[in-house]
Amino acid sequence: MLAVTVSLVLKFVILAPKKSESTTIVTKSTLPVTTTIATTRTTTTAPPKSTTITTTTKSVTTTTTTSTTTITTTTTRQLEWSKTGNLNHQRRSHAACILPNEKVLVTGGFDHGVLYNGELYNPSTETWIIISSMKYARGEHTASVLKNGKVLVAGGLSGHEFLNSAELYNSSTNTWTTTSSMNNARAEHVTSVLTNGKVLVTGGADANGQWTNSVELYDPSTETWSNTGSMNSARGTHTLSILTNGTVLVTGGHIGMYALNSAELYDPSTEIWTTTSNMIFGREKHTASVLRNGKVLVTGGFNGTSALDDVELYDPSTGIWTIIASMNTPRFGHTASILSNGKVLVAGGAYHNSLGSTELYDPLTDTWTTIGNMNDARIEHTASVLTNGKVLVAGGEYVSVILKSAELYQPLQTN
Repeated sequence: MLAVTVSLVLKFVILAPKKSESTTIVTKSTLPVTTTIATTRTTTTAPPKSTTITTTTKSVTTTTTTSTTTITTTTTRQLEWSKTGNLNHQRRSHAACILPNEKVLVTGGFDHGVLYNGELYNPSTETWIIISSMKYARGEHTASVLKNGKVLVAGGLSGHEFLNSAELYNSSTNTWTTTSSMNNARAEHVTSVLTNGKVLVTGGADANGQWTNSVELYDPSTETWSNTGSMNSARGTHTLSILTNGTVLVTGGHIGMYALNSAELYDPSTEIWTTTSNMIFGREKHTASVLRNGKVLVTGGFNGTSALDDVELYDPSTGIWTIIASMNTPRFGHTASILSNGKVLVAGGAYHNSLGSTELYDPLTDTWTTIGNMNDARIEHTASVLTNGKVLVAGGEYVSVILKSAELYQPLQTN
């Protein structure tokens, strides 16, 4: 019996815990917290028939402090329009073109008189320099950049004289040279460089101040002018657009007191004009822009009595005009520039008085959005799309004040 008892005691001792065990539970909070750590200790006393278990609980309080730092960030809204260097001479009804060296050439115009001089704008320095003067003072003329890099200036008004003279500017030598004169004097005409490199001159007011339908071609290789097929309608202050297939679209303009809604097409290969469907609205001093999809966007203008906010779209594949979303502000004598994102920027013009307002057209959504105003309201200004994506607006007139100011439009990421 004694041997059995000893054996049981030995087994109990062998099976008894060798070490007290503890369990820890931790709760984490961002606020001040109390963490309870419970420790359980087991004590065994022989004989095995009598076992006493004692539990001891400790309470530990841990305090966590959270600090809050407030950071205030001030964001300055980027403005679409910013001033750049002023022209050296105030001017309106001048001509502007972008040279192969990316500088902008501005020529002639009116400054309470007629200007001979021209200026060059350097986008990298945002400054203007005066260049050598033209042979003839002129405003309401045209300037076209030829494929050889020279600039052809043609026609215009000098005092009360309508000009047929033309001259060439060489930017590498800063010199003007006369070239052969047009067959017809004209002002408020429209020109464009064709895909074959020749320059097409259309309409305008002739030597007698009468609107003409005559059309001429300038050949840079021979420096000569030749008459080509006449338009079906005399017109001035119209628009001319080179379509993707090389055909030329002429729209609107006026004759006498009437704004025209007629449109016609010129085929350079045959030198023949054919009528296409009429616009829905007669208009002059409007704009026409060839969109990325090949359609032509015509905006605003003057219908003989008031400014228009009406906009229409020409589809060359069907020859049909469609009315689309109207501008937010009626205007004429404005500019329209196609941006690198495919949207169209319309700036300034007049509606009762000169306008500083600008708006963007999105061809994908057929919507107009009013954006920031220019620093100066203006009409009869020029707008040039620079290679950096900005748009340079220069000169013009506000009421009876002729401007020398210039400004830049910087497209915002949200535009």
